Amino acid sequence: MKLRSLLYPDPSRTGSLGLLLVRLATGVLLAAHGLSKLTAGPAGLAGGLAMKGFPAPTLLAWCATLAELLGGVCLALGLLTRPAAAVVAFNMVVAWASMHLPDAAFFGTGKGGPFEYPFLLSILGLTLALTGAGRYSLDAVLFGRKIDSGGGGG
Repeated sequence: MKLRSLLYPDPSRTGSLGLLLVRLATGVLLAAHGLSKLTAGPAGLAGGLAMKGFPAPTLLAWCATLAELLGGVCLALGLLTRPAAAVVAFNMVVAWASMHLPDAAFFGTGKGGPFEYPFLLSILGLTLALTGAGRYSLDAVLFGRKIDSGGGGG
């Protein structure tokens, strides 16, 4: 393999593989967190939301739980990726802006839990909402979208 092709690979060949890795990692982590919230029930999250002054905290706790669980599954499969990623990004922005950032919980040192994790998930969600799933996805198979040279689309 030539050094040039190693340093500057053809994005039409590597872009969708990169998106697949991002989707799988993000989706599996989100689904796992959603599943843990689902099995524990909404009471813990609802209590935290109520303390922050959110209206209808139990309803919002269920919405956040389902956004993580179902959004994570959709991202991992590459199914309805852009809308699922947009929901995930919004959910994570609300999480870090309202629950983590006010307590300045960097690296788990504050009382609000680590800030970096939901912040990173919001950026990954926004990225996937902008790029789409790529060619290695159910979106590409089911909806047959033409994939651009950057590996996005779908």
